[in-house]
Amino acid sequence: MSVAFGIPQTPDGKVGTTVSDMRHILAAQWASTGVVDGLAVSGTTTLAYEVASGVAVLSRGDSDGKVLAWFPGGSTPAVSAANASDPRIDVVWLCAHDASQGDADNLVTLGVTQGTPAAAPTAPTIPTYATPLAQMLVPAGATTTANAYRATPVGYAIPYGASLGKLGDTTWSQSSDYDSAITLPAHTIHLPTQRLVSVEVTVTCASLSGSDGSVYVHLYLDGVLMRTFEHRTFPSSATSGFYRDVWTVPAGDHSVYATIVPGVANFHTYGTGDANGWAGQRLMTFDEGVS
Repeated sequence: MSVAFGIPQTPDGKVGTTVSDMRHILAAQWASTGVVDGLAVSGTTTLAYEVASGVAVLSRGDSDGKVLAWFPGGSTPAVSAANASDPRIDVVWLCAHDASQGDADNLVTLGVTQGTPAAAPTAPTIPTYATPLAQMLVPAGATTTANAYRATPVGYAIPYGASLGKLGDTTWSQSSDYDSAITLPAHTIHLPTQRLVSVEVTVTCASLSGSDGSVYVHLYLDGVLMRTFEHRTFPSSATSGFYRDVWTVPAGDHSVYATIVPGVANFHTYGTGDANGWAGQRLMTFDEGVS
């Protein structure tokens, strides 16, 4: 049996909206946990991190639903000084205590988990029920957190069905001859949940031979070829083509890039980098919402 949100408890407290009902209704409106507003993390002249006030969506797990938490701002517990030769990654996090589920209190709690120094450090595992606010890279030899910096983008909470908008946009505006493949600058994207991602490429080039030719546009996700398009080229006459594909991409950090590979003939790229000239070779990545 369940009761609709907004229906009060009966006088005997046996029928009405429960806290579990409210958490599950909130969970249906938020596709992920994370930052809603504020909660910027910064280093300090001590070994603690400072977190600004703000709001986050937190969860103890799918079976428990989600909560919206306001944090007024404050400092984390102190971490240790950095290793003399290797950097590390610390994770600053927030969680919502619940005394009815065994916690000591009902407070929104700020914490930090110190990482392990390494030449190529990775983020440590944070406590169960905690939501990360920032992964902070601590340089080797640091005796405070003042020079620590964010190692990954902010993990925002996403309302169900919402789009993250444009995830990346780069233009290769060089005008040059090529006899082998060129790779457009990659986009590093972070997805809080499984999402639909569209990848769009504009190609502007001409054939370097005396006859028609073509180039092949390859689209990659995390190094895996996802789609190939053929763009026709003509001698001494630039043409622009626009190509688009849509993928289902799991939650996490990903790399999106494109290559342009000569076909029958070598090719010359055109790009001015302004609105009045050639479009160049442009790669754009967009989030289209939950998948």
